[in-house]
Amino acid sequence: MAKQHKISFLYIAFFVLLFSSSVIRTHATHIIGGELYYDCLGSDSLGNYTYRITLKVYRDCFSGIPPYDNPAYLSIWDGSVTPTFIDTVAIPFPGSIVLPFISSDPCFIEPDSVCVEEAIYTTIVTLPASITGYVFAYQRCCRNNSIINIFDPGNTGATYTESVPDTILCNSSPRYNNFPPIALCVNQPLVFDHSATDPDGDSLVYYICSPFI
Repeated sequence: MAKQHKISFLYIAFFVLLFSSSVIRTHATHIIGGELYYDCLGSDSLGNYTYRITLKVYRDCFSGIPPYDNPAYLSIWDGSVTPTFIDTVAIPFPGSIVLPFISSDPCFIEPDSVCVEEAIYTTIVTLPASITGYVFAYQRCCRNNSIINIFDPGNTGATYTESVPDTILCNSSPRYNNFPPIALCVNQPLVFDHSATDPDGDSLVYYICSPFI
């Protein structure tokens, strides 16, 4: 029997800088992207469901500020038409890594003024069964100042959410398969696989929408 299809909302911001033979220096100091997803670990005899929640946050680490949230605060809401706040979970800072530059262009020269750092927060929560499901959300200010298609990005925050459908089934959410390139050469086309994978094998539908702020 096929599992019920879920409705999931996935958001990630891309940070792609274009370079020519001369390096364009930037002094952006903010959050540049993120991803939020969960895995259902099972239920108990009382009908409570346990979820492992994963939050990935990416920041510009060239200038070193601002630091990552420690802790990061994840809010939990019910999934009704008019959501009701349930709880806030504090997730300790797990440490971070600097992501390597990967390019298929043999002429690509790694710029010394660009640095992208990744932190992966995880936490486990247990929630009672719910026919309306839940919404997990994380908010952070602010976006990277180098973004050119958002007005005043340095003062515009980002919101990452993930929806849990009704808990009739123990369902996990999709997650992206690949991380986008950090930098490209000028006039080089971007071909990127932005697909996701669902651990339960549910079908996925993709669409473009405005990001939450």
